[in-house]
Amino acid sequence: MSEKQRGEVYLDNAATAKKHPNAINAEAHFYREINANPLRGLYKKSVQAKTGVDEARKAVLELVKADKSYTVIFSRGATEALNMVANGLIKDTDGFGVITRGAKIVVDIESHHSNILPWKQRYKEIIIAKNMDARELFAADVVSLTGVSNVTGKCFLKRIETVRRTCPKAILGVDGAQMVGHVPFNITRLGVDFMAFSGHKFGAPMGIGGLIIKKELAEKLRPLNYGGGAVDAVSEDGEPIFAEIPERLEAGTMPVGAIFGLKSAVKVAKERIEDLGAIDRFDETTTGRFIREAVDDLRKIKGVKVLAANNLIITFQVKGVHPHDVAQVLAEDNVMVRAGWLCAEPFLRYKGWGPVIRASFMEDSDSFYIKALVDAVSKVRAKMGLEDNKKRKNVRRNSNRS
Repeated sequence: MSEKQRGEVYLDNAATAKKHPNAINAEAHFYREINANPLRGLYKKSVQAKTGVDEARKAVLELVKADKSYTVIFSRGATEALNMVANGLIKDTDGFGVITRGAKIVVDIESHHSNILPWKQRYKEIIIAKNMDARELFAADVVSLTGVSNVTGKCFLKRIETVRRTCPKAILGVDGAQMVGHVPFNITRLGVDFMAFSGHKFGAPMGIGGLIIKKELAEKLRPLNYGGGAVDAVSEDGEPIFAEIPERLEAGTMPVGAIFGLKSAVKVAKERIEDLGAIDRFDETTTGRFIREAVDDLRKIKGVKVLAANNLIITFQVKGVHPHDVAQVLAEDNVMVRAGWLCAEPFLRYKGWGPVIRASFMEDSDSFYIKALVDAVSKVRAKMGLEDNKKRKNVRRNSNRS
């Protein structure tokens, strides 16, 4: 039974996107037909598992138009990938790392907590830049930027390009959790040194993502985890001979089924992105037009303030009603949204917005989702006793005539 047949209106895709059926089937196929560990057997099924992992790695690189100087390190998602970099860059006596704990780290104010805390907890100087100007960027050792804001949906490709020009010697990274699989871009031309991503944000299974990183930098990273698969040999007294990149940074058994699903989701995303052509053309798509209609309709509702609306995200508040209460009222109509600080508290405090409600769509969202959202939001103030229900119905009836 489909989502529409169940009467469900899932609008929390920025938290985790609806899974593509082919991705689910690919993961299930792996466990039904292969179910073997890559790198750990010379038998046919182990080879098939290894081949599938390699093909997924290649597919991700093709998706972001990476040249041969890049590789992909698989992880549980963008959060683990960013922790992998923040941890791995620290220079120590083990021979790994390139910067000290006293290095200057700059992140943007739009950052998700996952692009702040991995740096904040490991380094002495972290600047949360509000202007990204020369003063804030001066002598930066690492600049880690937001690709697409999970709060506003705004894309920061131009900012990434500008920072690369301004800070040619800095290690430049991007939190691509909301970007990879949705936005057309060329990582090679951007000159980005690393980019974290999460497969579940664009239709792959949960638990798989990774780090798209220049091989030269990856070679210098300290492993976040140590164990099987990350070494070629271990001496009698426990001294390891580490494996080559990427295996050195992928200790333990990976979620290979999810990686098979990722490969399938990447294929769908690649086709969708090629059809779009450029991010500034999103508003011209059918879904883009529907979302603009939703924004216009929400703004007509008394007490509703639309704070941001870009690409697949609409962020708003309802006067006199806490965002959590709004989300609860919408849930009663089977409309599922995200409410609160959205793991971006510094940004929401900086904007003076506080907690918000976020409706986030997929590229195939249609008028069914728009109508359901607007209808549910129009009832909130009345259900909370802030507006006469009959008056609200009359207003909507008149609005429908126009």
